[in-house]
Amino acid sequence: MPARPAASTPSPLPPDRSAARLMSLRQLRLIGAIATHGSLHRASRALGVSQPAASMLLRSAEAALGKPLFERNRSGTRLTGFGRVFVERLSIALAEIDAIEEPATSDGRPLLRMGTIPRAMRSILPIALDAMLAKAPLLRISVTEGPANQLVEQLGAGLLDAVIGRDLPLDAKQLARLTFERLFDERTVVVEAGGEAHVSGRVRPASLRERRDERVTLASLREREWALPPRGSFARELIDSAFIAAGLPPVMPRVESAVFSSNLELVAAGSLITLAPASAAEPLARAGRVRIITLRPALPASPIYLIYRSRSGELAELQALRSALLAARAHHKAKLPPG
Repeated sequence: MPARPAASTPSPLPPDRSAARLMSLRQLRLIGAIATHGSLHRASRALGVSQPAASMLLRSAEAALGKPLFERNRSGTRLTGFGRVFVERLSIALAEIDAIEEPATSDGRPLLRMGTIPRAMRSILPIALDAMLAKAPLLRISVTEGPANQLVEQLGAGLLDAVIGRDLPLDAKQLARLTFERLFDERTVVVEAGGEAHVSGRVRPASLRERRDERVTLASLREREWALPPRGSFARELIDSAFIAAGLPPVMPRVESAVFSSNLELVAAGSLITLAPASAAEPLARAGRVRIITLRPALPASPIYLIYRSRSGELAELQALRSALLAARAHHKAKLPPG
């Protein structure tokens, strides 16, 4: 690149301040918008500024950094190697700024943005959140339920403050930025119907648990009709892996449903069997609506973690969540059925 005129070259930065700290929020939002939209023109339109003004903001930002963030070509704008690193961190910072500007926080109300796998909403999280709300009347909590991999991705992008989820295959760079605190181990169980033998005109198969201490193998479940979540889900991979480890082909479910609570209702009403978290199946078993089949060997337990960005560990709402979860963990363990 040709050297810039001396008049436009920024003065040397003080040694205790980085170039990024001297940038305005307008410049940072523009850089993020260019990375998202792929061109300066589209980014300027999205932000409602003129293209000449956007060009000037970008030039001054790159001059302050001393390195180009984007490469321009006929098809648009793409990030340089330095630009990719810069924007990766910038996206987190902008998401945090957006959280500050949320209505709940702009009037002084603290906001905790939680992500959780559905299993945790059946066990430890409701107890913890109830305790937090009782202690902090102004606190607002946003809860997003979904698969652990999607939630951790949102956490890394700064869209969530904390996630309750499983361990995931992350690269070294991702692991270095996240903290995992183990909360409890969740057992997954196989469940069949309980109660009466006739439902909706159909006769249920004889129970596989005629005696309380009876244990069955996966081979004996091969011919049963299953309700399972779709392939790619945690529970489906768990049961498929168990069948393969036993030298058996995975079953083809009669019904596929992604929501384990829906599958439990299907089982309670008919002749299907399914998988469910022990914490969700046990209350239905105590009510006589389902039976938990005791497998030999049992399905492996899944560790559940509190996950957050390491640099956010001092956030007051996150510290309050952590304390509430630790208190709720003892209550949760006391309610778990024996393994």
